[in-house]
Amino acid sequence: MSRDGVKHLIGRLASHQDLVSQAYYKGELIKDEDSARGIELLQQHKVLIPRGEDAYTLHTTLRRFLDAALNIERLYGIGSDLGVAFERLEQLTNALFDVAHEGQIEDRERIEDEIRQSIYEISDNLAADLAHLRTLVENRFGNVSTLAEKKRQNAYYIGRTEKVVRAIELFTLSDLGERIQTQGAFANIAAMFRAQLQERLPSFRQNLSDILEILKQYLFEYREIEERTRRVRSLWLYLERHPVYELQEWDETAHPQPWLLKADGISICSHPWVRDPEYTDLLADLAGDIAPPVLRLPVERPRGSLLEEDSAPSILLERRPYQQAIERLIATCKTENLRTSALEWYLEHPAELGGMSVSVWLRCVLEDLGPRKKRELGIVVVAEETADPIFDGNVMVCDVLVEPA
Repeated sequence: MSRDGVKHLIGRLASHQDLVSQAYYKGELIKDEDSARGIELLQQHKVLIPRGEDAYTLHTTLRRFLDAALNIERLYGIGSDLGVAFERLEQLTNALFDVAHEGQIEDRERIEDEIRQSIYEISDNLAADLAHLRTLVENRFGNVSTLAEKKRQNAYYIGRTEKVVRAIELFTLSDLGERIQTQGAFANIAAMFRAQLQERLPSFRQNLSDILEILKQYLFEYREIEERTRRVRSLWLYLERHPVYELQEWDETAHPQPWLLKADGISICSHPWVRDPEYTDLLADLAGDIAPPVLRLPVERPRGSLLEEDSAPSILLERRPYQQAIERLIATCKTENLRTSALEWYLEHPAELGGMSVSVWLRCVLEDLGPRKKRELGIVVVAEETADPIFDGNVMVCDVLVEPA
């Protein structure tokens, strides 16, 4: 019976949970006689890594997992790791393209699994961090109490969110998505890439852009709050230094302080009472000075007349040599009532095609004799195809056969 490595590792973590907790919250462990054995076992499983002489700390991957599981407010790490994740995804797709065309089946399956895992990590991390950032923004950074801490967090998340948006935009503008959807080497991962990443990235980018606008608005509001807080603090300090201070009756002062004169005045709007007979003559004089309105009469335009234009000269298009050759090929087929090969026709009449290559001739026959043309001419067109030895899903046309319907 094989030993289960996952159960063994979880058992070691449970046995030395005190050391793991101490390393997480304190940042490091100091090796002594009591903890030496546990630290050595955890170091063997890559849970602890050396930090100095007899000092150890948690592995970065485990610390990030604990941050996400405990919802601890840490650095918004996805912003710095997203560009690296996209670069790794592009490197994996390049490697998959190479091994697919070299026929390395085992390596292809392994790289496909790594690509799937990478796509899941990018999508899940973006969704989780977006939800966490949305919660912080809606709560106005309620996890911190002071205005200075709110400003620091707000400025930090503005820069981090801008980096994430730029990384998503650069990845969207790259040709990686088009390559995965169109090339046969990525057929096994195309559907998952489209569902998990390509269709969700525009929504992620739009949500992050909206959050970025809210963060910038918060930064402006925090600056206004800081200015008002500074004034209130100055008043509080003044009152602390002068405990017997009493407000003066400024309305009884002949010469008030200059700062009292800076208050906004009351806006007053007045208008005459037109029904008062006392103002009849004055209003009549004012009305007499008003210029009469300018009358604008509608302008009637003369009716136009139709002029006959010279008809455009007709141009006769000359049929190209390959079109004339196709017509003669169809005529021979219908006259002799036999299946005719386009390849044999090319070999028997090379002079009528003007030096055209075989591949171009076969392509012209297929394109010219489309579904509608076949129905009009009453013929059947059959293309002889062979599978491409290198590119999956592609075929090579060897010959085109034309026969009466």
